[in-house]
Amino acid sequence: MKQPIRAFALGLLAATLLLAFAFYFDGNKNEPAKDMTASDMINHLEQEGYVVKSADEIQAERQSNEQQKQKEEEQTEENSQAEKQQAEDSPESIELEIESGTSTEEIVDVLYQSGIIEDKQSFTSYLIDKNYSTKVQIGQFTIHESMTYQEIANEITGQ
Repeated sequence: MKQPIRAFALGLLAATLLLAFAFYFDGNKNEPAKDMTASDMINHLEQEGYVVKSADEIQAERQSNEQQKQKEEEQTEENSQAEKQQAEDSPESIELEIESGTSTEEIVDVLYQSGIIEDKQSFTSYLIDKNYSTKVQIGQFTIHESMTYQEIANEITGQ
C-alpha cells in the first residue's frame, strides 16, 4: 500500500513542478497590451484593408443620401402625376371588331381585358337583362373607357 501512495505523491510533485516551470517562463502574457493611439489604430486598420471614416464624413454621406432619395421621390411623384394627367386627358378607347359567330362572352372578355369594363359578370348580366345579348351587330365599333354599360350596349347593338 505504501508503494502506490508514493507513486501518486511523486506524480503530484512532478505535475506541480511542470506547471510552476510553465508559469514562470510564460508569465509575461499577463502584462497589459501596449496602448495604441487613435492614429496608430487608424493606420493599422488601413493597412489591413479597412476604411476608417470620421463621424463628420458619415453624417455628410447620410445627408447626401437623404437628399438623393428626396430628389428621386420628387421625380417619381412628378412622373406619376404626369401619367395620371395624360390618362385623364385622353380616355382609353379600343376598336372592337365583332364577326359572325362571336359570342357575348367573347365580347365581354375583350372589353374586360382591355380595361373598358371592370366586372365581366355584371356587364354580362346587364346585356342579358336588357335583351341586348341577342341584338349584337356585326361590325367594327369604337368603345371608350368612359362609356357606361348602356352606351356600350347601344354602340354594339346599333341602337
